[in-house]
Amino acid sequence: MESSYKYFQVNSYDELKNLVKTIEKDKRIFVLFYGAKDNQGHSWCSDCNFVEKPVAEMIPLLLPSNGIFIECSVGDRASWKDSNSSFRKDSQLRLTTIPTLVEWGTSKRLSENQLLDSDMIQILFEED
Repeated sequence: MESSYKYFQVNSYDELKNLVKTIEKDKRIFVLFYGAKDNQGHSWCSDCNFVEKPVAEMIPLLLPSNGIFIECSVGDRASWKDSNSSFRKDSQLRLTTIPTLVEWGTSKRLSENQLLDSDMIQILFEED
């Protein structure tokens, strides 16, 4: 990822919630949720691996000047499949699939194959 924009990587629900609390209110926060990666950088989630490059290439081009981009691991397969996962139960998130890209605090979200559509990604980053 390019370092010319605000980028963070977190590895749990609690890390995500704590990071979001520290970000100024005037910032737009975009979060990409994906399955945990192994030592070679590959996720157990094949869809996550498939969309990683196209999304990574678009973020530096589309992230607004007041934007923050966070990559958030939902953990290993067993953690993600657990119906009591915090990512699934959080009333704001209600994640049901990964990969998913959301604009925090809005209803904007793209999941799975939608993340291969550059036009859809561009729309998600546009101002309302």
